[in-house]
Amino acid sequence: MSLPLERDEIQQLTEELEFIIAAHLAWFKQINRALVCAISPNDTDLLPDAHLRSPFGQWYYTSEPHLLAENAVYEELGAIQQAMHAAARMALLEVVEGRRPAADLYDQCIDLSLRLNTRLRNLQLEIIGELLTTDPLTGCASRRGMLNRLREEQERAQRIQRPCCICLLDFDRFKRINDELGHPAGDAVLRQGMRFVSGTLRKYDSIYRYGGEEFLICLPGSPLKDATQVVERIRAGLAQLPIRLTSNKLINVTASFGLAEMRPRAGVEEAVANADLALIRAKENGRNRVEVWEG
Repeated sequence: MSLPLERDEIQQLTEELEFIIAAHLAWFKQINRALVCAISPNDTDLLPDAHLRSPFGQWYYTSEPHLLAENAVYEELGAIQQAMHAAARMALLEVVEGRRPAADLYDQCIDLSLRLNTRLRNLQLEIIGELLTTDPLTGCASRRGMLNRLREEQERAQRIQRPCCICLLDFDRFKRINDELGHPAGDAVLRQGMRFVSGTLRKYDSIYRYGGEEFLICLPGSPLKDATQVVERIRAGLAQLPIRLTSNKLINVTASFGLAEMRPRAGVEEAVANADLALIRAKENGRNRVEVWEG
């Protein structure tokens, strides 16, 4: 899963899911007690729209599009939960009439309940994984797992016969910003600058915090000429972006860029090294520029 969300939104999702899982397990315990011990069920569970009234339903069927609305696992949750409540209602109506539910109906209710719990827990674990691989300051992907992701993009580029380029971005004179304006100013530059860069990229591009004030951008399906135009637009836009500090003072920053194409029979590490050499050349040639490694 790759979630285009801020870190606080991801944190919010993990907390929401923890509450929903606990509420679902409490519901499951109560339903099982009613079916096994013939205890009077909750009136709400006998209603045709019981799936809307449960804590899960109130969380899932909101008027606003949910943060996970386009996630396939999230969509599956709704179908499982509706089927679960339908089976539970049929089984509970049997109890109300003084009869024992059929074994297959009981099994269906239990199986759907357990399946929903498993899906919710797996979704939560995936989202926690996003937290572990997201840089807390900028919201970009962290370096953890970066090389594996880049190797996947390289393999995909070979499979579809479309080139893939990578770019190293380094903010110019960043140490001076920290020394003269303080580390909160440096954090503001990284946070606001990378928000702009991320918003400029296509949805299938990816960006990683490579280290310090240096970031790696992956541009799949982009020949070197096209990638250069994309990166040049980022460079120009970043140079014009006003960065607001905590004191409300506005400053402008620039960045240098080194661009290289992944070669089919070379390792990803070689492409990163080539982009780094191009970045060094951009720094040496005056900063605030894009240099391309052409071998």
